[in-house]
Amino acid sequence: MRFNVFTQRRRRDEFHFSFSAQQPRKNLLISIILSGMWAICLETLFFVMLRSFEFERTKDFFNGEILLSILIIVLWSVLLYIIHLNKGIGHKLRPAIRAYALLFLIAHTMNWMYIMMQENMSLVLVNNWVYQRYGQYILSLLFIYMIYVFVYSLLGRIFLSVTITSLVLIIFGIVNHFKLIFRGDPFYPSDFIQITQMQSVIPMVMDYFSWWTIFLGIFGITLLVYLVMYIRKHIPVIKPNIITRIILICGSTFMVYAYSNYPTTFMSNVLQKYGVTFVAWNQNVNYADNGFVLGFVSNLDTTVIEKPEKYSKETMLQISNDIKKQYGNDVGKKEKSEKPNIIFFMSEAFWDPTKLMNLSFSEDPVPNLHHYIENFPGGQTVSPVFGGNTANTEFEALTSYSMSFLKQGSIPYQQAVTGQREIPSIASELKKHGYYTNAIHAYGRSFYKRDDVYNVLGIDNFNAEDTMQNVEVDGDYISDVSISKEIIEELNKRKQPTFIHAVTMQNHFPFNPGRFEEKQIEISGLTEEGSKAELETYTEGVRRSDEALKYLVEQIQELERPTILVFFGDHLPILGVNKAIYEEAGYIENEETLNERLAMSETPLLMYANFDLPNDNLGLVSPIYFSNLVFDYAGINKSPFYQFLSEMHKEIPVLKEELKVNKDGEEITNLTKKQKEMLEQYKMIQYDLLVGKQYSKDILFK
Repeated sequence: MRFNVFTQRRRRDEFHFSFSAQQPRKNLLISIILSGMWAICLETLFFVMLRSFEFERTKDFFNGEILLSILIIVLWSVLLYIIHLNKGIGHKLRPAIRAYALLFLIAHTMNWMYIMMQENMSLVLVNNWVYQRYGQYILSLLFIYMIYVFVYSLLGRIFLSVTITSLVLIIFGIVNHFKLIFRGDPFYPSDFIQITQMQSVIPMVMDYFSWWTIFLGIFGITLLVYLVMYIRKHIPVIKPNIITRIILICGSTFMVYAYSNYPTTFMSNVLQKYGVTFVAWNQNVNYADNGFVLGFVSNLDTTVIEKPEKYSKETMLQISNDIKKQYGNDVGKKEKSEKPNIIFFMSEAFWDPTKLMNLSFSEDPVPNLHHYIENFPGGQTVSPVFGGNTANTEFEALTSYSMSFLKQGSIPYQQAVTGQREIPSIASELKKHGYYTNAIHAYGRSFYKRDDVYNVLGIDNFNAEDTMQNVEVDGDYISDVSISKEIIEELNKRKQPTFIHAVTMQNHFPFNPGRFEEKQIEISGLTEEGSKAELETYTEGVRRSDEALKYLVEQIQELERPTILVFFGDHLPILGVNKAIYEEAGYIENEETLNERLAMSETPLLMYANFDLPNDNLGLVSPIYFSNLVFDYAGINKSPFYQFLSEMHKEIPVLKEELKVNKDGEEITNLTKKQKEMLEQYKMIQYDLLVGKQYSKDILFK
């Protein structure tokens, strides 16, 4: 009894001493940071607990802005008092345990920051997200924690490992945030392929930021570096023993592997148990529903296109021979005596801004385009991308393969095309008919690996900005008029028919006021002055592109050889932060309807010629069909593959992601037996030619 009394008294004295004025205090800044992190952790786990017991009303009660703010302040204050006043609580734990507990706290904070950025920095929205998707939150936290554990166990130094890991994860979060703002799609693992082109991408993006924003960014980074160096002085060196490190390295590696290869590991069942569903066809929804961490993990497999189950040499030969037998009736037919020049003119971010019906324009910015479309075949290109990834529209136009069958976020130019020695394209097809093939791009030749890709696609010569003869700048980039002059000069160089694929840069994002010295068109109807200035800048660029189109058409009319021009925009422009100008103008609301999804994909399409063409209304057309349409207008015999595409164009004019749409913009929901069969054949052929053994090439392209 006496022993118990003595023990209790000693413990009570120790407790009083811990909170007495005699106890050395923990550093105040460290205390503020740690207490804040613990407050976030406990508050978030509180909502996870409410979800476990399905206390919906309790959640709504505590998640009010005022009460939630009071709760956070009180919790933070209490934790600050305890941590700052009592230096000895944490030190009663073993150093290694303290280290891994700290890693958990940091991992939780990082996970919480990702959701905060996703939910527009609203704590109320974050708590709602955590409550509704607590499984995603816990699994994301575990994955981040395993990364911290792995790096710490590998390096054995807590400060160094936390600094390196946190820096990388913060950069990932920032890149994802701004990619969503500018491009409207999240950060994918496949984006690392473009890291070699960052010296070209960064100047484009930096133009969008004001000097004040750049100053704040530099100041924030400087402050963060100072804090890190200050904290470093108060972080003890804690090295777990070698056996513990080896065990944790193996364990964390196993868990990261299980996450990364979830379809074939036990994580598949875990994800299913927690209700995690990956939406592969809509990555914006995928990242929003599952969070950045799981969304990113779900795309770690960078395979461009999944291998079809039935893929084999026998299957491909059977499909190829069936198509040749059914659609190969053009092969060997007599062609026109004089083959026309063919020009693909892909105009950067070219779009008709007058489609913003709620706005008023002082004059038509694209009168020439409207005139030509009234008198020649025209319609709307349904681009596979928005705001960027120009190469994917180009890929569809040149190869006639659809992005719909590739994993979202893929860039086949960089991930697949150069893996083959040769891939059939309109260029290689025309070379069989005696054409010289040429590509022109008003920017660097290495961008999207075009220098290598064009060789694989059968293009004889490639002129980029370093070899172009006409390089006059209009705004920030080489003008469309310069590209037009370059095209005409190339056509005049030789007597044989020529195919030219031209890619412009004049209207590349961003559209900062002052880009052009003069603006001819005034726009009214927007409430924000910044939006008005940005849209007027873009519209001025489009007006100048329309003038360049007129110049090119007039020059084509003077050519002796028949010539066909296929003019189209690669994608819609980025207007405002997160498509704000489109929303402000009433053009879209949320892009959830078919009409709005198509509206954000449609760019002008014109097929002009200096000889008579039927005035066809092409309606909505995917770029995969450009080649077979051109062959028909040019009177060139089509190989079985392009005849097959002509028939598929009649059945399904538009393929975009999971959508199948007719030329009038109506979704094809119930596919016929013929349509299903053609799509399956097309998908098999695309896999075979793009990444497969190309069993079908010699049969389909004769």
